[in-house]
Amino acid sequence: MTTIAAPGAAARTRRVPLRRVAWVSWRQHRATLAGAVALFAVLGGYLLYMGLEIHHAYAAVAACHPASSATCGQSAALYNFNQNYYGTQQGSVVSSGIDAQTVPFLLLAVPILLGVFAGAPVLARELDSGTFRFAWTQACGRVRWALTRLTLLAVTLTVLAYAFSQLFGWYFSPFLAEGKTSKFPMQLFGNLGVDFAAWTLLAFAVAAFLGVLIRRAIPAMAVALASCAVLDVVTMMALRPHYLTPLRAAGANPPGGATSWLLGQSLGGPGHATQVWTYLPGSDFWRLQLIEGGWLLALSALLIAATLWLVRHRAA
Repeated sequence: MTTIAAPGAAARTRRVPLRRVAWVSWRQHRATLAGAVALFAVLGGYLLYMGLEIHHAYAAVAACHPASSATCGQSAALYNFNQNYYGTQQGSVVSSGIDAQTVPFLLLAVPILLGVFAGAPVLARELDSGTFRFAWTQACGRVRWALTRLTLLAVTLTVLAYAFSQLFGWYFSPFLAEGKTSKFPMQLFGNLGVDFAAWTLLAFAVAAFLGVLIRRAIPAMAVALASCAVLDVVTMMALRPHYLTPLRAAGANPPGGATSWLLGQSLGGPGHATQVWTYLPGSDFWRLQLIEGGWLLALSALLIAATLWLVRHRAA
């Protein structure tokens, strides 16, 4: 009897093209990607709708000249802008202005939640169910299998998060232009520039790493949520103020006004009658963003590399 086993064996050892691995990854995780797109679409639609109202209200304020006059300072347009969109502080109570006062704080949770819920199941689900064994017999290879899934989701989520942060920057820009606040408060810094996207990527990388380490999606989600929340708080409260050496200046008012980041104040000078301000100027905003975004990106890359190492050496 004649057999032709050799050609078949050779065919079975041929590596699956990367585009086919990517296509399978897309098919398996399209629900996750669709959910991320839907989340950003809903949040983005709200920011777009309210942003148009805020910009329209601010246009009426900006149309008053000269801006420093008593008439403009007491105009109905300015009162509407402050009262209905930014809010006015009266003791410990903020009247109205729910968007500017509340939305930025709520959005801080989005990168961590999105990254964790997308990252933890991406590998852990197949490791937990055992279906990874089938994937590794398809001439794909465990590292390519893991890398394709991680890259597809990580890149997509990071791009979506960055685009959303640009929309938030447009939405909030009238309050910055009016000098209501600077870009440095934690609820704004984390939603502007590259920070929002960087935290999304880090949360995804942490969750994916823990998913392979724990091999179960739900416990990995819980640990990742706690870890990212703690790291976020530590970064905002302890690390971020020390990225750059602050400046010191004496005077009756903070240097740079509302655009600077006031880190502290004390009495100094003869008789201790002069205010001494410790601050970072508004021009340092992007330097701080790139410093934080840089170490978040480096940590994310390290975690993804560690995840691939675990898949290669310990996941079998």
